[in-house]
Amino acid sequence: MFEHRKKLMYEVKVSQADPRFAKLLLEQFGGANGELAAAMQYFVQGLGCRDAKMRDMFMDIATEEISHLEMVGTCIDMLIKGHPNEEYYESELFDVVGGNGLNLMNSHGVKWTADYLKVSGELASDLLNDIAAEGRAKITYERLISQTDDPLVIDTLKFLMTREVTHIRNFQEALYTLEEQMPGTMAGTPEFVRKYYNMSTGETDARGPWNAADTFEYIESPEPMGNNPAAEFKN
Repeated sequence: MFEHRKKLMYEVKVSQADPRFAKLLLEQFGGANGELAAAMQYFVQGLGCRDAKMRDMFMDIATEEISHLEMVGTCIDMLIKGHPNEEYYESELFDVVGGNGLNLMNSHGVKWTADYLKVSGELASDLLNDIAAEGRAKITYERLISQTDDPLVIDTLKFLMTREVTHIRNFQEALYTLEEQMPGTMAGTPEFVRKYYNMSTGETDARGPWNAADTFEYIESPEPMGNNPAAEFKN
């Protein structure tokens, strides 16, 4: 059961109308890394989750993301409301595509699609996707903050950005509780699972934990192990 309360999760105010920034903010309303995509991703993951505790977390965060969507949509509406018509209609996103207001689309007018969702039905994979999704959303809010000088809008965006940080940590801690954090159930083939192939060669070849000797066998010059398909069809 969902219940809508007629108060926002956090205060949303603007100093003045700004259709230019409203257009940019659409990215977090109907964009690939926006609040609707996050809400639907976690909601679907939660519905399919057989772990009661994880399901509860998914549903809590999914519902909060809907609250964030309401905040972003309210902010966009405030930024375009009352603006002189001759300037307001300069943006075809709000005039033609948006039907004289906001709509579920990104800052380029591309309509929202469920293709944005990353749902595998496997906990480790889904949590890794969710951590990445929250990270992308955080970066988007940071970039949006740099595009406005309205202190009231910035305050709202900082709250939303901060909640992305919290959700990253929520998903990280949930991932750490899993016995196996590698997605799936099958182990890799022992012969190849710890080999690191130096496939991009040159003076800037680098070494680090991702190919360290105590974790991986570093193959300096990998040799082809397969056949030549063309030769097999040679007359």
